[in-house]
Formats: sequence, structure tokens, C-alpha cells
Amino acid sequence: SSGINAEWPLRPGTFLSKLPTTRVYFRLFAFIVMIKIAALCAILAFAAAADNITYTCIAGAPNATKDVTVDCSVFANATEYFCHNPDATVANNTVGYGCGACPSGKDVDAGNCLDCNATAGDNCNTYAAPIFAFSCNNLTAKATINCTEGPVIGCFGPTKGFNGVLDAKLKAGGCGTCAGADFPNATICTDCGYENCNSGAAALVSFLAPLLALLFWLQ
Repeated sequence: SSGINAEWPLRPGTFLSKLPTTRVYFRLFAFIVMIKIAALCAILAFAAAADNITYTCIAGAPNATKDVTVDCSVFANATEYFCHNPDATVANNTVGYGCGACPSGKDVDAGNCLDCNATAGDNCNTYAAPIFAFSCNNLTAKATINCTEGPVIGCFGPTKGFNGVLDAKLKAGGCGTCAGADFPNATICTDCGYENCNSGAAALVSFLAPLLALLFWLQ
């Protein structure tokens, strides 16, 4: 007779009796589908990457000593793309150089970063030497003095161990270099390259200067 047989699911060789085999087929089918989806995603990713626009920017720390370029990338439908760099007129600026517009967040103070439109050409974020605000010791007054901002940190003072007569200016020490202060003789004058380095520990200046200059930028 026509219609649904109430005993059909229970008969040997039908759905319920073949359930374990059905599970195997289902898992195989699911595996094949996953492979196809993964392959499709890879194809789409490759196609997207192939359509991306590539350009270059200067990259690195704000006190880099030479230009280093890196490859940057944006989606093909982008109408503008950027590089960013520190504002070199801001003393002790810690913003670096890199791809994209200026980063945002608590580590980037407003106004310390500049960006440029790289659509017209690569490496628009041209490197500029940073400037530093720093202080040095006045050994006579036993006080620190604020130095003029500039591209180089420098303090000078009398060479430790020299027992001769010292000029009052040299005895006090201050901002700049020995040569700049008209004391080019290393026997009587020592200069150094980090903040407040012309202290009574002048004997350690030449050894610690490179290390402390690095730590200044990592703080």
C-alpha cells in the first residue's frame, strides 16, 4: 500500500542500521568541505595580496643615524596612503619613523608626530636630525643648569686628577664641549655626551657615555 511504513526505520539495512557508516561518510564529507573552504580562502588572500599597492617609507627610531627604508602595503582601492615621522622641532621626541599615518594612543603625545601623503612618491617622511633638551652641572655652584636645545647633548668639566691652576669657567664646567668652550686640551678638560654627565665621576665618562646615551632613548 502507499504511504509511510511505520516499521521502515527499524528494518535491517535501513537508516538506523547503517548509522555508524553514515557517520563515517558525514565526517569525510565535512573534511572535504573544510579543505575546499581553506583552498578558497588561500586563493582569495593571494588575489588580495596581488592587488595591494606597495610603497616604501623611512623607518626606525627618532635618533637613527641613517635612512632605512621598509616596504609598506595598502589595499588596492585605497585613494591615499601615508608615512609618518617625528616632529624634529620637538625636543626629546620619541616618535619613530614608519608606514601609515601617525599612530594614536597614550604613548604618542598630540603634535609630536607628522604624516605625509605617499601617493605621489616613496619615502616622503624624510629623516631629520632630532634635537635634545638637557642639563649639565655647574660644579662651582653645585647646581644643574639648563642647556640650549640642540642636535647634540654635551657637557664639559675639568679632567679628574689634574692638579694645576684651572680657569674659573673650566672649573665650573657647563654645557657644550671642551673645544666649544675653548678648552681643547684633554689634559685639563673632559667632555661627555649625556645629561648631567660632568659630575665628580668624570673618570667614568668615556666608559659610560655610549651606554647612558642609549638608555636615554629607551626610557
